[in-house]
Amino acid sequence: MIQFNTVEAQVELYDSIKWDIAALLPSSSDEQEQLGLAGPVTGIHTNFLIVGGGANFPDKMPWLGGKKKYYDDLFVFTSDKDSLIHETTFKLPCPIAYGASCSTPRGIVYAGGENEEGLSRSAVLIRWNDQSKIIDFEALPQLPFAVANASMTSIENKVYLVGGELSDLVSDRSMVLDLDNLSDGWQILSQLPYQVSHAVMVSQPDGIYLIGGRKRNNGDITTFYSSVLHFDVDTRVWSPRAELPYGLSAGTGLMIDHTSILLFGGDSGETFHKAESLILAVNKEADLSEKERLNQEKIVVQTNHPGFNKVILRYDMQTDIWSSAGAIPFDTPVTTNAHLWEGRIIIPSGEIKAGVRTPYILSGKLK
Repeated sequence: MIQFNTVEAQVELYDSIKWDIAALLPSSSDEQEQLGLAGPVTGIHTNFLIVGGGANFPDKMPWLGGKKKYYDDLFVFTSDKDSLIHETTFKLPCPIAYGASCSTPRGIVYAGGENEEGLSRSAVLIRWNDQSKIIDFEALPQLPFAVANASMTSIENKVYLVGGELSDLVSDRSMVLDLDNLSDGWQILSQLPYQVSHAVMVSQPDGIYLIGGRKRNNGDITTFYSSVLHFDVDTRVWSPRAELPYGLSAGTGLMIDHTSILLFGGDSGETFHKAESLILAVNKEADLSEKERLNQEKIVVQTNHPGFNKVILRYDMQTDIWSSAGAIPFDTPVTTNAHLWEGRIIIPSGEIKAGVRTPYILSGKLK
């Protein structure tokens, strides 16, 4: 049995997780059907769940010429026993997806990301006022560079951002923004031992864990990491920890108590690498008929994507050991976040296979 802390810091025990669909995202303001969102802004503030932004392919899949659409809707949910109730909808300052986001005592911070104009350097603090039922946005200091698919977590009022994808390469930088001292802006911390994007990052009072992730490579297939790093906030040093059983990227995870991390799903890269290898072969092939045959083979691989890993992994920080902790009985999303809220694990929307999003908000009740 694992101990965990709820958001009210009450300690209980659980020996299983009961998974349900807690809610569906409402339709976007200009669409009949909500397809779901990859790379949304998510967080919890004043006991409300906020989900917004994100991207999908409303017309057809990208390998068939579909165009990615970015959103600025911001949905506010309240908790009602085992369900979530849509309270209201607001608009973000601009459409954004694949930014890094996390909850803090001050509100929800999101930074970076991308939209039709390209990568973003912007950082914003979102606050929900439960009395006036209004969302407040505060512009924060801009990032030193534009980045998407970075990782973010917080310790009290300090927000940490690590890695991510730049316009032409992958970042190996880490930085911190002190919400109590905004005039200092984003402060660069120790360099990572490798470039990484799409990693899971969780925090404890004195440190941060960076788990898995990937790195795109020009002219070659993407590197998927099984590596795990720990950052000591006092010494500001990154140190290796026990590796994952296999490489994983774009999953979700959270600290479940002072000694345990749970990691939910993720992309282990098999189908990703098959599609990449065929794309590389198409680009190198001179014969037009063979090029078309390879392209059709790639389309079959992408169309028949089996979905992402559903396994739950548990990391014991005291023993430095990873172990299996069951599986999620639903299509398990990537490119979103997990939150611990009133004794429940909340995973809002995300991508469930290549090009396909889910409108579901998953809930895992700790029992």
